[in-house]
Amino acid sequence: MDTLTETVERLHKSVLPEEGLIPAYVHTDPDVYQLEMRRLFGRSWLFVAHESEIPRPGDFVVRDMGEANVIVSRGDDGHVRVFLNSCRHRGMKLACEDMGNGPSWRCPYHGFTFRNDGSFLGAPYQRFAYTEGLDREALRLVEARCEAYKGLIFATWDRGAEPLTDFLGAMTWYLDILVGRAEFEVVGTPQRWIVPTAWKLPAENFASDAYHTATTHAFLAQLGLVSGVDFGRLGYHVDAGNGHGLGIGVQDEGPWYPPELRAEYERNLSPDQLALLDRIKNFHGNVFPNLSFLIPNVIEFGGRRVTGMTLRQWQPVGPGSIQAWSWHLVEKDAPDWWKELGRKAYIQTFGTSGMLEQDDTENWEAQTRNSQIALTLDEPVVLHYGMGLGREPLTDFPGLGTVYDGKFNEAAARSFYRRWLDLVAGETR
Repeated sequence: MDTLTETVERLHKSVLPEEGLIPAYVHTDPDVYQLEMRRLFGRSWLFVAHESEIPRPGDFVVRDMGEANVIVSRGDDGHVRVFLNSCRHRGMKLACEDMGNGPSWRCPYHGFTFRNDGSFLGAPYQRFAYTEGLDREALRLVEARCEAYKGLIFATWDRGAEPLTDFLGAMTWYLDILVGRAEFEVVGTPQRWIVPTAWKLPAENFASDAYHTATTHAFLAQLGLVSGVDFGRLGYHVDAGNGHGLGIGVQDEGPWYPPELRAEYERNLSPDQLALLDRIKNFHGNVFPNLSFLIPNVIEFGGRRVTGMTLRQWQPVGPGSIQAWSWHLVEKDAPDWWKELGRKAYIQTFGTSGMLEQDDTENWEAQTRNSQIALTLDEPVVLHYGMGLGREPLTDFPGLGTVYDGKFNEAAARSFYRRWLDLVAGETR
């Protein structure tokens, strides 16, 4: 029996999401990580960019799909495509900058050139070097399947994958509120930094864990930014299926957004979605596997109430390390004061030096170190995900998915690990 087969067997025996039992080794075991790269990141729909980042023909950004570096390009024909950032001649990186605009990419190694639709354009001294000619179609860039939802661009290497909307499922109802209520744009360029943590820890934190706010972020109450340390408790916990999950904090103080945006929201949302938006206090979740989002609590700047929305991606760069990506998004037609103060709120709370960001990353780093230690112990280290087991979901909530009253619950985390296990180790046995 080979190592990966043994790992699959071990996963089926030890990972028990329905019982709320997740072994710590799954976060840093190198063999588990190899299965993830092959079976999960090699086959799942993965977020790669927001459409506002490549608005013009010829625009492109360089991103990652797992460990695969890719070019996300809007071709001269206006179509968005995603290519492996690898020359078909010797595999050199084609686009060596993070972003740009142009009709083609020229390999810096031997000069092979490709159009922004992926087709091969030519090579230096082609008549002399390749007297027998070149198969131009065989040299076309390796292209991923690409679809978008409400401005969010996703790609997958799996040609037989279900349509993106089927993959998103019930999560679309909530993504409409998040990024579909208006036309959004990315402000500036995404921030990036390395965190010595396993990618699943921040992903499941955003999907499911409102419980940590009462301890990790308790200082917010001391600063008067929230009314009490239990500010993360009231609201709804949502298992949106397919490993997606979110938490919705609620308040009854009225909408926090500028009234100038109300008409656009009304055009894009259903009455039930709009009514929920009016009550949102905070809004956090994760689109499986590694795209997270957050609308944090409203805070005051210069007497105005404001919040700053962020998208997050936890890009794995090894069994115990990630590159965190952070985008700040804002409504394109919002008043200038909202854009300016929203950016400040984003930087102050969840930017790279934000006061809440460092609290979370410290937890994830320590968890990852302990997961690595668990690899050396004879006695299994099993983590407890039993909160909310047996709790009955609501039957009258207007949104999709399985919804629970109150945010202190781990149902979405259990579903996250069930989806993860089914992809990495095969369907439930």
